[in-house]
Amino acid sequence: MFKKQYSVIAQAIQLVYAKENTYITPQTDGWEKMPYYVCAIGKELKSIGSGIKCEVISNSQDYTINSIPKNKNVHWHKNEEWFDKTGKPLAMNGGGADGYGLLTFLLPDGALINFNCGYEVFIDVNGYKKPNTVGRDIFYFFIKDNQFTPVFWTSERGNNVNGCSGAANWTTLTPYNYKEDCETGSGWGCSPVYIME
Repeated sequence: MFKKQYSVIAQAIQLVYAKENTYITPQTDGWEKMPYYVCAIGKELKSIGSGIKCEVISNSQDYTINSIPKNKNVHWHKNEEWFDKTGKPLAMNGGGADGYGLLTFLLPDGALINFNCGYEVFIDVNGYKKPNTVGRDIFYFFIKDNQFTPVFWTSERGNNVNGCSGAANWTTLTPYNYKEDCETGSGWGCSPVYIME
């Protein structure tokens, strides 16, 4: 299910680049422009609900997490109600379900797609259904500047998984430690395992 979502989202990003005739550059420009692109990607994904009011989001405006027009009818899991593979409760940056958690789209197949800090894509392949656990039903990738192929290594993104604004439960992944992380660590390493192997 993650492979399917990964492919669908990568295609949606490619379509947005083609329609906008520009690349997304969250690392260079900051995530303040990202709500517009997040909404454009959500539209290409044919989302059936979102945590923000995409119909009023403008590409000419910079946003803060508090200035984005919100729906609050769709959100990522509340802090400490989703878990790493070891069972440790996780929290999201920016106020959890009411902050970056609102940059979430519900897809027709029930999957949740979240744009944590705008560029870190979290996918829960079965939505609000359990186990809500990294490496089992929750996966990730990064959107990198000027590139429509998603990336996994934290060195390529310049940040850690779930660490865009200093969350205490972030994970560093490299081409050398991701398999071990998938087997015995946080579970974030399972994302590249399933796509690359």
